[in-house]
Amino acid sequence: MYLGIFGGTTALDDRLNDLAVKVRMSDNAFDNEDEMPEGLGKMLLQWAVRRLPNPKLDTPSGERLLHTLSHAGFTSPAAVKMYQLVRLSSMAAVALFGLLLAFLTGTSSGGTLIYMVCGAVVGGFIPSYYVGSKARSRQVKITRELSDVLDLLVVCVEAGLGIFEAIRVVGKESERQQRILGSELATLSGEISAGATLAQGLRGLAERTGVDDVKALAAILIQSEKLGSQMAPALRSSSDSLRTKRRLRAEEAAQKSTVKMLVPLVLFVLPAMLIVIVGPALIQIIHTLER
Repeated sequence: MYLGIFGGTTALDDRLNDLAVKVRMSDNAFDNEDEMPEGLGKMLLQWAVRRLPNPKLDTPSGERLLHTLSHAGFTSPAAVKMYQLVRLSSMAAVALFGLLLAFLTGTSSGGTLIYMVCGAVVGGFIPSYYVGSKARSRQVKITRELSDVLDLLVVCVEAGLGIFEAIRVVGKESERQQRILGSELATLSGEISAGATLAQGLRGLAERTGVDDVKALAAILIQSEKLGSQMAPALRSSSDSLRTKRRLRAEEAAQKSTVKMLVPLVLFVLPAMLIVIVGPALIQIIHTLER
């Protein structure tokens, strides 16, 4: 199943797929669901996804799930259904594992049911934890990359490029360096090429990433565009502010390190030091008392 789903892909196929996505983006052709993927595993996966009921995204839990998947980088239209399929499969697999464990340990019928229910709960929690952890990790990486990407945007804008062309050039270069923010800027450039305004594209970028710094930057650029002011000073001030925040975060982490080091010192280093220092004296005291 793994070879059928993930096997046979090369770097060239990935680049061609990215190019196809950008072409479809420019042609406003996102909702073509009649295309069938190649390979038996992918066809079975697509068949299972299509058999799932449509998720209710208008509820608070559905919107929260959609935002979490977007923050984790799963922006495909079928991402929610795929998540439901993976979650159901995980629940079934861990429940069967609980049944097998109960059978091997010779548990009664009531205990077997408890094993299966606990396994289903754990299996449903694993995909949620994975998606949330990936979303947080992706947001941290975007926060770290933002100041460097802003510096590149400032250089491009001050060199005479327009904001749209600067976003395209910086997004292409950052994507070549395999930066997460580069792919987001490439998506933003494709949306603008497809006819979206800069404000719409920046709002979409802020919603996809969920990073507070990106939201602040999007608000500054949108306000600058509305007022007709220059983009270079706004980008430079945002870059300086982000660099200052980055330095403050590093200093805060350095200050917290002393407190975090206290726990391993007390649990591991202090007992060893006590054994080395007090151990010989205790041995001498025991020998003296035995005499």
